[in-house]
Amino acid sequence: MEPFDLGSVVVQDTATLTIAHPTTGEPTTWTMQIAGPGHPETVAIANELTRQRLHLEREQEQARVNGRKWKAPEVDAEQQRRDLAQRFARRILGWSPVTMNGEPFAYTRENAVRLLHEPAYGWVATQFYDFVAADAAFIGSSAKG
Repeated sequence: MEPFDLGSVVVQDTATLTIAHPTTGEPTTWTMQIAGPGHPETVAIANELTRQRLHLEREQEQARVNGRKWKAPEVDAEQQRRDLAQRFARRILGWSPVTMNGEPFAYTRENAVRLLHEPAYGWVATQFYDFVAADAAFIGSSAKG
């Protein structure tokens, strides 16, 4: 039996998400280009989250060492939802032409945040989040095979 060749599986920098109609499940003509796990934008987001976590850990440790109580920062649920949408919208790199109520709905970072944040577009957000969570969406085979 030949050993498995790790080089035969390649994690791609981007992948295309085809948005499905929310009631029929049929693919629409709308596609999004999504940054994969190794894309510089995704790596930057992960680094920012790590820095935030390390900062909180340092604050906790300093309070412990100095004999003070540490109080966690207040978290506003709505702000947390918006922050999450803003962070994940960075992984949407663009999309194909689409309209909203007959008017062009161009790709912008603000429009991407809107789609991930506003409850009316939850069906789009769900498809996006499921897609980025699926490792297989970003895995292809190398030409070596």
